[in-house]
Amino acid sequence: MCKLTEEQLNNIKQVGTIMLATASKEGKPHCTIVEPSRFFEDRIIIPVVQMEVSKQNILENENVFIHIFKEDANDPEWSIQYKLNCIARIETSGELFDEVKRYEETEVLPEGFYVNGIVVATIIDCKEYVG
Repeated sequence: MCKLTEEQLNNIKQVGTIMLATASKEGKPHCTIVEPSRFFEDRIIIPVVQMEVSKQNILENENVFIHIFKEDANDPEWSIQYKLNCIARIETSGELFDEVKRYEETEVLPEGFYVNGIVVATIIDCKEYVG
């Protein structure tokens, strides 16, 4: 298991959107842009909103890849990337699910959009690239 440092967490929290890559049990890949809801040193929480392919893939295959990329608008030569191999599960109940659902549906999502689960992605391996 990999744990992110405080500095890495601060960088990641500033990004906003990240790439979530999943694969079906047959190995058919799928990639989507998502907005995480919570970050912890060892896991990332993503609300499931209109993510039917990703959700189904995670139910079939728990291995996911998260790519996070951040640039500095003041320095076009600088960027940082985090490449995270994770084990994911879908939760549709519990305290964390209820907290994320309540926050996302009242503070973030437009009317008519709902959280129907959360992805809990536990970080197994983390690579950081600064350039």
